[in-house]
Amino acid sequence: MGWIIRTLVLCFVVGFMLSFLHIDPASILTNSWQTVQDIVALMIDAGRWALPYILIGAVIVVPLSVIGLVLRWNRTRPPS
Repeated sequence: MGWIIRTLVLCFVVGFMLSFLHIDPASILTNSWQTVQDIVALMIDAGRWALPYILIGAVIVVPLSVIGLVLRWNRTRPPS
């Protein structure tokens, strides 16, 4: 019974996401290649939108991650 409920919830979530992205179930079945192209175009647009934010965040996150990695490596290294 739990499997059925999880499957229904997952179907609802996926259906809602597809509806939000303006992907029609009929077009998935009748025009599969165009649907794939539309999904790729959506992913490229999302990447173009997200890339500046990723680069801005990387200016702070990458150096802090490297410092943390060096500090952890230094703690786990046996004394010489």
